[in-house]
Amino acid sequence: MLTKNLAITYSMVWSIAIANIVGSGLCYVFSSQFAKLASLRYTLILPVVLSLVYIGAFEGHRSWGDMFSLLFFGVFAWAMKHFKWPRPPLVLGFILGSIIERYMFISIQRYGGDWMLRPLVLVLFLMAALTIIRPFLQDVKAHGGFGRMLSDFHGPRFSLVQVFPIFMICLFGYMLIEASSWNFAAKIIPMIVGAGGILFCAISLFDDMCKSEVHAARAEERAAAGIADEKMHMDIGTNITDLSNGTILLRGAIFFGYLIAFLISMFLIGIVPTVPIFIIALMRIEGPESWKALIPMAICMTALVYGLFDQLLTIPWPPSLLGQYWPWWKTYMPSS
Repeated sequence: MLTKNLAITYSMVWSIAIANIVGSGLCYVFSSQFAKLASLRYTLILPVVLSLVYIGAFEGHRSWGDMFSLLFFGVFAWAMKHFKWPRPPLVLGFILGSIIERYMFISIQRYGGDWMLRPLVLVLFLMAALTIIRPFLQDVKAHGGFGRMLSDFHGPRFSLVQVFPIFMICLFGYMLIEASSWNFAAKIIPMIVGAGGILFCAISLFDDMCKSEVHAARAEERAAAGIADEKMHMDIGTNITDLSNGTILLRGAIFFGYLIAFLISMFLIGIVPTVPIFIIALMRIEGPESWKALIPMAICMTALVYGLFDQLLTIPWPPSLLGQYWPWWKTYMPSS
């Protein structure tokens, strides 16, 4: 491409650059219109978004494992939100984890263990330590001193919200057990992450089980007095505190039931015929939306998936069960 087809290579590069510039400009110009999408009923936008999410997840490695990973992390993120655990650090960990691991090994090979003593690295370590210690110091200040903070703790009390940190401790423990038999170069990062995860989850679990109601009452008093909380909020909390745990679990089970039904239908008949069925079922059952709204939505979305992903991009869809047993279905039905 760089020798015989240099013009094509440059055209591809410039196409990507121009597309990014044009796309950014369009998003800026129509930002006010895009913001209005957030005011739509979820039954109008959710079926379309979930259909595209499934297609995008399958395009990762074009395997069913990506679909199952999508479902697992969807449940995991839902649990994090309702148990008030911030999700952005998890996303950053997945994005930056491989980069940090790669460049850490480069630093070790280049400088050995002395790379941790270099001035810039020490400054970064100090900034990271301050980031971790700062919330603790704020808690000490809010309690009126370290002694008063310790006096607010009582004997352990178990509640439903403590299930999640216990699950995380078990998950990190399993990670340590699995990584312990690997060679040193492969297990160093999992061991560090697993040990740190167990430590911080244990501290969080202890805090939830043993802290008294005094600190929560003081926080409410500060909020009523208009005193802003100095702690950093890394996620949007839920606004459904008026609902019972049973109602929340039922709603979550219904939502993920739709996702599982999408996977089952995709396995049976293929992803393209699943899209209109999924859109019609979700909009009609959950809305219920009118047929005048859901029929055009299903037709347009199916035409988009078929025209763009099946015909233009020629994505090799996973074979369906009906397509394997009845060849005529595979012949006349796309993605089967």
